[in-house]
Parts: sequence; C-alpha cells; structure tokens
Amino acid sequence: FQPGCPPRNTALFFHKECRMIVDHISHWRRYGFGPDWETFMTRLEDYGRNPASVEDGTHPLPGSFINVTSLTSRLRAACRYEYHRRFCDVHMVLEGKEWLFNAPALGLTPDGDFDTQKDLGFFSPAPAEITRVTLAPGMFALIFPWEAHLPAIAPDDAAAPLRKCVGKIPLDSLQLS
Repeated sequence: FQPGCPPRNTALFFHKECRMIVDHISHWRRYGFGPDWETFMTRLEDYGRNPASVEDGTHPLPGSFINVTSLTSRLRAACRYEYHRRFCDVHMVLEGKEWLFNAPALGLTPDGDFDTQKDLGFFSPAPAEITRVTLAPGMFALIFPWEAHLPAIAPDDAAAPLRKCVGKIPLDSLQLS
C-alpha cells in the first residue's frame, strides 16, 4: 500500500471521485456503508445528542473505536499532515469548532517512518491543493486512507478549547461499492 493509493479491494470510483465526506451527524444514514458503519455512526450520533454525558477517553466498538478528547485547537504552522493505511478517520466536534484541512495523498512525500501499530504517518511539506472545512458541533467528517489531513486546527489562528470525537473504522469493514 502506497500513500495516496487505495487498497486493491477498494472501488476505484471512491479513489477518483470521492474525497472526505462532511455532513451533519443526523444525515449519516445517507451513506449506506454497511452494518459496521451503522454500529459506529449510531454510537457517534448518541455522543452528539448528549456530549456532556460522554467521558473523555477511548470507547471501544467491535472492530473500531472512538476517542473523545478535550484539547486546545492547534496552530496550523506547527502541524504536519497525517495519513493512515488501514483506518478511516471520523471526526466530530462536540464543543467548540475546528478547521480541518484535507488533500489527496497521491504524490506527497512521507516524512519519517510509518507507525504500523498506530496506523499513522506524516507528510511534509504541506500539499499544494487543499480543502478546508469548518467543523462545529454536530458536523462529522469521514476521511479515507488515501487522503492527507490536518485536524483540530484553530480557525483564524485563534487557539481555543475544543472537545471532539475521533473515531477509527477499518476501511475494509465499509461496503464502498
């Protein structure tokens, strides 16, 4: 698996035509990615309904997990774009807001070794063409492994408290074709 290239079992339609999906959590059913997606997103939707009742930490699910964390949004200049090989990321803000940057990973140069245990690698320098979205409470973003992304960025370089979910769901568990 090369950064920016979909695994062989992934429909090329998704690599060529589909990038990050951004939507309101109440609309997740529009994306019929199968039973693992349904289990995962049902839990995420529950967290979005009552964020005060959700404890920070790792919340395991069958084959996946959701990390809930409270942090301060980061300054873009101090961050590197990340990528994954096995897992899709699902980001959802509970409190505050963040900018999330996204770009195709194809053609980018990895910066350092890929950590297979954490399913995490980085790119440097930043990609030339990017998409930026603002995530506010109730919005989610599904990011595929063939995408470089830069999450938890402070809008307008004004670092602020942020509480969010970052879920990891295996790409091969999603029914993409």
